[in-house]
Amino acid sequence: MANDRHLFRRGPASVNALMFFAFVCAFLLAINYLTDWLDPVRTRVLNLVSPLYQVTNIPQELRQWGDANFASREALLVEVQELRDQNLILQGRVATMATLSAENTRLRQLLNVAELVEQRVLITEMIGVPPGSEVHRLIIDKGAGQSLFVGQPVIDADGLIGQVTRVADDYSEVLMITDRSHAVPVQSLRSGTRAIAEGAGDNFLRLRNLPVTTDVQTGDTLVTSGLGGRFPKGYPVGQITSVAIEDGSPFLEVLVEPAASLQTTRHLLLLFSDRQTRSLAPE
Repeated sequence: MANDRHLFRRGPASVNALMFFAFVCAFLLAINYLTDWLDPVRTRVLNLVSPLYQVTNIPQELRQWGDANFASREALLVEVQELRDQNLILQGRVATMATLSAENTRLRQLLNVAELVEQRVLITEMIGVPPGSEVHRLIIDKGAGQSLFVGQPVIDADGLIGQVTRVADDYSEVLMITDRSHAVPVQSLRSGTRAIAEGAGDNFLRLRNLPVTTDVQTGDTLVTSGLGGRFPKGYPVGQITSVAIEDGSPFLEVLVEPAASLQTTRHLLLLFSDRQTRSLAPE
């Protein structure tokens, strides 16, 4: 206890030391304020402690770097998603424009055909396909209200499609030439040979009962012959793709590819015969 009292005892020596240090501080402040003698010392001290400043600033810099990088990554992800959405929208617009362009081309082709056809014509659009893979039929958006009739020929810009088989008030059903129940009289443009083209049920037609001596060749173009009065003469039906002779058979096996775009067509032409046109004309 005596030592503690001696250690913390205040006396003239401690007061003198305090006054000495106060004088030194005042003297240094005056020199620093009035002269530049202490500038080298200050510079040296700053150089010594600057690494400490950098070390103590590392956590702050790391935090700022992390915030900036995470924010940049999130912004990039958002921007990438926006670009993907925009790309999808543009692709959809391009696809729509391509579809419209193709449709306009088909309509122009139909109009060109309509100008060449002597009969009265009516443009129609396919609106559906009846169920059943073995039946080649189409549903169109014209019916009795537009004076359609059973047996009416239907064509597109490339050739014969088929004929109307059922008529309702606002729509009708079309039997295509590739259906097994359909047959059309045809004629070869090259040789003039006449035949009956029947639907094969597989997007092709076959020529029926042609003797092996018949003058037909691969590549021959077939058109409607006009026999029977159902289909007008001269409309393209298809092209012969193969001619074969089966062993022991007196007939040829002739396969015909349709000229019309049966699987992709959408807009069609309905043909009215002269007799039908006269029956529709006002008296």
